[in-house]
Amino acid sequence: MKTFLRPSLIQIILTFALFALSSYLWRSYVISTISDTFPWGFPLQFYLAWGPCPPGEVCSESNVFYLIIDIVCWYIVSACLIPAFGRKPDNRQGA
Repeated sequence: MKTFLRPSLIQIILTFALFALSSYLWRSYVISTISDTFPWGFPLQFYLAWGPCPPGEVCSESNVFYLIIDIVCWYIVSACLIPAFGRKPDNRQGA
């Protein structure tokens, strides 16, 4: 279990690539269906803005806890993907 979650460069890169890609795709989907909300983050929205925003008001909110949960979720997903795609088939012939 310890080797499963041990960070490596490829695992960290994959984590942030999945994090960015999923956030961007979720944002694109939400913007295409609901025109006045602008989220970032998937599976949890750690940043959300909406509009039109009247002058002098804050029309956005963010949550650092959701950001941390998102990164941890994608780290676990990448920890599962690296061994699954990194295995080489056994080419030994039967005896």
